[in-house]
Amino acid sequence: MENMEFLLVNFPKENIEKFLFDELKINDAKVKTSHFFDKESGEDIEFSKIKSLYKILSPNGTGNIVLDQLRVGVPIADVVLALSFDEERGDVVFNFPEKELLTGDKNSSELKAKAVLEYLANIREKFGVEKIRIGYEPAADDDTCLYELSGKDFDLDSAAKKIANT
Repeated sequence: MENMEFLLVNFPKENIEKFLFDELKINDAKVKTSHFFDKESGEDIEFSKIKSLYKILSPNGTGNIVLDQLRVGVPIADVVLALSFDEERGDVVFNFPEKELLTGDKNSSELKAKAVLEYLANIREKFGVEKIRIGYEPAADDDTCLYELSGKDFDLDSAAKKIANT
């Protein structure tokens, strides 16, 4: 079984806390494991101990959060969120098992893909994300990217079909 990814490219760091806490509703209870590095103390730190995610990721930083489930238009289980930031912007990667989006039934997969695309298009606009790549791990590679959401207007039906009919 392969993993899929949603890659939010050039996510503004100033919006990361609002995105994770207010939009995705991530809290300590939802986190299975996590790993960040606190440059101030020089030690690894868990998500539950972080007072300011922005500060941990500044001036640059990385971290990951493993979640039982996350709602991204549809519920997706076993999600790894990977964060990688430079001074102002970075990438947010949602990594999850393929079966969470592509069920084997084309109609069901297409409906899920539509819900995810609508959600991600809203996220892109709301948080000033440059583009979102959807595909197999690594979605950053053109060979494994199924769809790139980069403009305001896109054909939802054809985009969903492109993702579901892989």
